[in-house]
Amino acid sequence: LDCGSAPGGWTKYLIEHFGCKQVYSIDPGELSPSVMKLKETMHMQMKIQYALPKLLEDEAVASDGGGVKLWVSDMCLHNMAEQVELLLLAKEEGVLAPNAFFVLTLKCVVGHSKLAYDAQVKKVVDKFFMDANLNCVETFHLFSNRSGERTVIGYIK
Repeated sequence: LDCGSAPGGWTKYLIEHFGCKQVYSIDPGELSPSVMKLKETMHMQMKIQYALPKLLEDEAVASDGGGVKLWVSDMCLHNMAEQVELLLLAKEEGVLAPNAFFVLTLKCVVGHSKLAYDAQVKKVVDKFFMDANLNCVETFHLFSNRSGERTVIGYIK
């Protein structure tokens, strides 16, 4: 599942490099035509909050042993903790498979220094640990991240 998917870079990567058979690409925005033409793309042109109940109607998600196994989120939110809250909501509602892997790109909107950005992300990640059963969580400033972005990866049980 790709949250905040437009224009579709993560969706395309998941299909072409991870071999995902289906990617729920969720964003109120438009996807690139090259991503839309991929048969594995399931574009849900809406916010994730509205997509979660619809995902539970999908047999592949709702069946025993089903559920979303990989959650990628690059949403542009003013409050980066919302990305974590939405992931937790998906887990609570049964959309995520047990031990799902997640990749969250958190976007800091306050400050101008590496220390300020790192501190903001640490605060969100520390709270995430308190609210969820997590494993193997790492935070990175990837080459492709902007200065105020940090990528957090791990497993949610």
